[in-house]
Amino acid sequence: MSASLEPSARPAATPPESGMAAPLRPAAERAPGLFARIGLAITHPRWALTVATDRNHVGRSGSDLILVILILLAATHLRGLASAIWLGAAVSPGLGLRAAVRVLTGALTVDLGLLLLGAIAVFALAGSRRNLGRAFDLACVAALALLFVDLGATVAVRTAGVAAVPSAVGWLLSGLSYGWMGTLIALAVRPARIAPQRVPAPPAEVVARARRVGWIVAAVAALGVAMQIVWIRDNLELVKPMKTGDEAPAIALPRIGPAGALGERVTLAASRGKVTVIDFWATWCKPCLASMPRLDQLARAHPEVAVLTINLDDPAGARALFDQRGYALALLADDGDTSERYGVTSIPHTVVIDRHGVIREVVRGNGADLATVVEALLTSD
Repeated sequence: MSASLEPSARPAATPPESGMAAPLRPAAERAPGLFARIGLAITHPRWALTVATDRNHVGRSGSDLILVILILLAATHLRGLASAIWLGAAVSPGLGLRAAVRVLTGALTVDLGLLLLGAIAVFALAGSRRNLGRAFDLACVAALALLFVDLGATVAVRTAGVAAVPSAVGWLLSGLSYGWMGTLIALAVRPARIAPQRVPAPPAEVVARARRVGWIVAAVAALGVAMQIVWIRDNLELVKPMKTGDEAPAIALPRIGPAGALGERVTLAASRGKVTVIDFWATWCKPCLASMPRLDQLARAHPEVAVLTINLDDPAGARALFDQRGYALALLADDGDTSERYGVTSIPHTVVIDRHGVIREVVRGNGADLATVVEALLTSD
């Protein structure tokens, strides 16, 4: 004799734990909306992973991840993308594209790399029912953890007006995001071992709670976008590309001494009355290293010209390189703000300034004949 359950007595649905078919709700109730799916990854990760395996919506988790990535970029990197677009429109489409790619790779390389590793791990542990597409769907849900932490931390820091995050806090946030994603990857192994099936809809109260959290994520993102727009409006001189005829922004950067120690500050005002060449570079940049001997020759041939090289990445490595090669160049360390004020989106980035503090040439790359430009300025004044 079979017994039936009244709706009021029916137990709450749980994510399926085996390959057995689960009871289905009406089609109209089956698919949580976008914000609910985003929220499920935070409030009910097992349900988020279960929904990701629905055979009727293959690839939807990937689409959700792409959308969240776009939201993250708008909320945290809009200023960099705006600068790249302006550079492409005002100077060169190729330079603008390279600047945009630099922003995107800086923002997403680690996240996408971990997404790939997560998908490989899920696929490898899925057993005989392993499916690469389903493994990526599940890994996309897990990767949302990285984006949530990045979004929340970035907006919180900018709201608080903190100039720099302490390294301990950065490590803590990294540990939180990686640990969260790792936990979701571990949870994803079980649904990856189950044959593709139609899955039950989460209970209404679960969906409602997740939807509220999804809207909170959207609100945080909207706040981030608004802050970016306000910053761009108030700092247009930092967004627009540096070009001929602009007044050179002031600098006050520390000189890099032995073993990378930072010493006295060198200012642009101290070079007033001289033709000045400022070169932004990094130790890992091969075109930068290739152009450095020419800068050294220029400084030796024209001691009346101030040649300032600004290292962007490794003061100790830069000092060791200069000592090894015997360069007669002033070596300074960037403070982050200076390279931003000079619109550095790719390197080498070289700026030639006349005796009056006006920019006469901006060279992005190493194709220009700097000696000819400098000698023309020396003879024109």
